[in-house]
Amino acid sequence: MAGNSREIKRRIKSVRNIGQITKAMELVSAAKMRRAQQAALASRPYAVLSSDLLNNLAAKANLSKHPLINRVMNEDGRKASDKFLAILITSDRGLAGAFNSNVVSKALSLLSKEGSEKFDFITVGKKGSDAIRRMQGNIVAAFPTKDKLTKSDIGPVTQIAIEDYLKYKYDKVFLIYTDFVSTLTQKPNIIQLLPFEPKVEGKATEDLLFEPNVDEVLESLIVKTVEFTVFQAMVEAAASEHSARMVAMRNANEATGELIDDLSLSYNQARQAGITRELSEISAAKLAMEG
Repeated sequence: MAGNSREIKRRIKSVRNIGQITKAMELVSAAKMRRAQQAALASRPYAVLSSDLLNNLAAKANLSKHPLINRVMNEDGRKASDKFLAILITSDRGLAGAFNSNVVSKALSLLSKEGSEKFDFITVGKKGSDAIRRMQGNIVAAFPTKDKLTKSDIGPVTQIAIEDYLKYKYDKVFLIYTDFVSTLTQKPNIIQLLPFEPKVEGKATEDLLFEPNVDEVLESLIVKTVEFTVFQAMVEAAASEHSARMVAMRNANEATGELIDDLSLSYNQARQAGITRELSEISAAKLAMEG
């Protein structure tokens, strides 16, 4: 019984140490989450307005001439490849609940719909790369995630996607990431990045003037919009990751507290049983001596 008590005491100590680690990770994730949430929410209005402006331009410009908007025949008169490119955004580290598995499952749903043999991947985050390799998928480029994103971090991803699309290597480019809804809710999402599909409803507004002309503005704006769409997806994914990890570590910390309570109860019961047994042995010995 004494050995059992010592074992329970060791388990209590181990669980308490784990609880200290999960508490520290929760605090770190909370700090990162606040910064990531601020970045995601701050850039959303720009993303919405740039998309609205591009849609307004699409109502005025000749869309059939722009390859990033309308897929046309290549120089040899042949249609583009039937292959697709998917940009998959996950995290480098685990311990974030179902964050990575949810977005990977979203990617698998797209693969099952279109056919997995048609897809190549650009992965952002080690967990996504590992998942695609386990599925024996083809990864054309892999990038790590960063807490503080800059334009230089987005450039290589969008450059590969746009250049390969313009070379007719892919018919479509998809972006798979996690939308940040709230601290407790993150939603995996898939959008078609290329070709850009403008939502032209009715007539374009007439109160905008473009210099030098609509087509040249469109040429510059669509590339910047594609880049910013990828940027917004990455900051949304970062906010979702840190939120999911903070909640996971909070749940783990609460679970360690409950486990310590259960182990403490078992420890006290074991001690009480040991004391009772010793008292019984003493009483039995005394009666034997008196008899």
